[in-house]
Amino acid sequence: MSASKPTVAIWGAGLIGGSLGMAWRRAGVTGRIIGVDPAPLDEALRRGAIDVAAADPAEAIAAADVIVLAAPVGAIIAQASSHARWVRPGAVVTDVGSTKTEIVRAWEAALPAGAAFVGGHPLFGREVGGVVNASPDLPKGCTWVLTPGARSTAASLNTVRDLAAAAGANVRLMPPEEHDRRVAVASHLPQVAATALAAAALAADRRLGGVLSLAASGFRDTTRLASSPVEIWQDILLTNREAVLEALGDYRRSLDAFEAALRQSDPAAIAEAFSLAHDARRRLQARTE
Repeated sequence: MSASKPTVAIWGAGLIGGSLGMAWRRAGVTGRIIGVDPAPLDEALRRGAIDVAAADPAEAIAAADVIVLAAPVGAIIAQASSHARWVRPGAVVTDVGSTKTEIVRAWEAALPAGAAFVGGHPLFGREVGGVVNASPDLPKGCTWVLTPGARSTAASLNTVRDLAAAAGANVRLMPPEEHDRRVAVASHLPQVAATALAAAALAADRRLGGVLSLAASGFRDTTRLASSPVEIWQDILLTNREAVLEALGDYRRSLDAFEAALRQSDPAAIAEAFSLAHDARRRLQARTE
């Protein structure tokens, strides 16, 4: 990052935005961090996620060198038409949304001349939101995907890349559409699977009684994501609908194969399903070591 420290506006100082603000303040790579949020920002100020709370989003955007959009996906898209005009020439806008294609399209169309947009998705979080659960350590070691497009410049890409690195993240570049198809499997499908599994267990508990009282660590680990906030995930799933449907098709075929193996009492087919799963886990473990 250049010697000058940019003024950063974080629109949405919750779990993700708050954690980034804390990480950047600890690293000393930013100037003033301005918080923007419809909700009160007292807790974000107390926890050191931001330096000052803005009363007017337009004023904060106009004052910032870098604007980080950390609201839910639907809100980020809507902010393009309502507030992009306040971004000044030379400023850089990025985001932390879990889907990229619609966000990039909306902001590239709305930004005034001379401003740049670099789509981004830092892959960290928790199943519970809010700045009370934020931590400067959460971004450390995560993958941060950047999806530069027509409104990205080499300088703006370097600015966002440097901020991501300062938070401890590992940066990857890919087109928005490619990102969305990949995270549909790696991130969005697990959320749907955990939610569906928890709902199925509840239905069985209501029918049979005593099901959830027998659930141990395996069930708790597998359904951890079922606690995720619906208001966040509605936007994510609906803005990545086709890719998630494709991922669900692959998952359904895996379930169908498992069901067929059980119906046919086929131990070899069951073993093959476990072998494929073990291979996936080995690859994941090798990547994270």
